[in-house]
Amino acid sequence: GGGLLESTYAAGFASKVKGAAMKPSGKEPLVSEENMILSYSPWKRALAPQLAHRRVLLVGDPRDKVLQVATSYGLKKAVHYQDYAKLHHTINPFRAAKEDGASHTAVANAAEGPIGSHSVGTAHFADDDDPFAAVLVMCDPYEWFEALQCIVDILCSPTPANSEYDASVPPVPVHFSNPDVLWKAQHPYARFGQGAFKIALRALYKTRLRSLRVPEEMHDDLLASSFRQWGKPTDATFRFLEERLREYCPPTSGQRVENFYMVGDNPASDIEGVRRANIFHKSQGNAVTWSGVLVQTGVYKEGDETNGATTTVHGVAEAVEWILKKEGV
Repeated sequence: GGGLLESTYAAGFASKVKGAAMKPSGKEPLVSEENMILSYSPWKRALAPQLAHRRVLLVGDPRDKVLQVATSYGLKKAVHYQDYAKLHHTINPFRAAKEDGASHTAVANAAEGPIGSHSVGTAHFADDDDPFAAVLVMCDPYEWFEALQCIVDILCSPTPANSEYDASVPPVPVHFSNPDVLWKAQHPYARFGQGAFKIALRALYKTRLRSLRVPEEMHDDLLASSFRQWGKPTDATFRFLEERLREYCPPTSGQRVENFYMVGDNPASDIEGVRRANIFHKSQGNAVTWSGVLVQTGVYKEGDETNGATTTVHGVAEAVEWILKKEGV
């Protein structure tokens, strides 16, 4: 979703579809806010009601766009990680150095007081006593260091400005909207995505726990209780997709939608989600089936492992033709 509103993404997608049409019909593509589902769209129903009046840290950029999404979801106390770091300016020693064109070392720091002094930059703000209830990693942050530092601080204490580590409370849940380690951008080879950010966060959190002398045997339990994954291929996201698609296509003559199709370019997320969904529905004795259509316009290239995709095609147009033919349309 790139931190955009569903309505904004839908408008942009519709414009691209219309521009790519070989034979424009003059009709507007059937793409709207209601049927545009982004990786974080499930949060509006699943998380926002409980977090509406709770303090949450937003991670992702562009800042203004991400905050706009949070507001549209009803999150009234959302704080963007960059704003939090600016307010507590000693969180990121590199930000001030970058802005001033100076070194971040203690020797070069112009602040008064002995090296290692904690008396500088520790102003107390009213919100510091209000614990964070969650961290929402909506999309990729531009400033990895700053985002990682803020999240690790909050994982160690829900009131990180007041205490370094609070063992009396469970770690704050961190919700990730997308597990993709790699994604296809303009570069000829795949680039790191939010999944890579999660890997870095996991490693740094465990390192921080060791430095705080938290027993090693507790680390995995702390991670399991705090890291919450959304997006493809998670079960939560696929159940949400089924729910929304059924709302969009209400049952006729007592029959509800049972056949679903995933068109995607990533065997590890798109097709893996299909595989897991079929396992889930089979275990429940449901008649629901998912088919995975793998396109060669992104991560997947001809000859790669398909992860059991139902079929592979060159692009989206061919995928649509295959689906229509399979449905007898």
